[in-house]
Amino acid sequence: MKYKLYILSIGLFLIFISCSKQEELITIIPNQIAFDHENGTPILPNECINPDTKYAIAITTKGEGSGTFIPIKVNYSINGVPYIMSFSTDGTKFDTIILVDGLNKAEITSSSFKASLNFNAHNEFEIVN
Repeated sequence: MKYKLYILSIGLFLIFISCSKQEELITIIPNQIAFDHENGTPILPNECINPDTKYAIAITTKGEGSGTFIPIKVNYSINGVPYIMSFSTDGTKFDTIILVDGLNKAEITSSSFKASLNFNAHNEFEIVN
């Protein structure tokens, strides 16, 4: 009889601990893509683009829910070349880029988030004295 009571107690204990509260999770979702200076400051409208300055692509994400973050990988492209950026929390991450002559386009794949920046190199001019 004690043996059956012992097995029943262990079974009830195992059922009790398996019914613990499920962990709540935070889903990270992309929120924005933009061209910025390498130090993270935004490029202002009508700002002159200096070919000697370094620039970056900035991807911002936000978290939805509460609890522990679910890490994600954000697929994006710059001028048609695919890249991946990993996020383990919400916020903004930067990746240094080199601008091409003409229109530079960036987009988060499978979303409506896009950015563009027009850069015209004037390296064909020569100053004559």
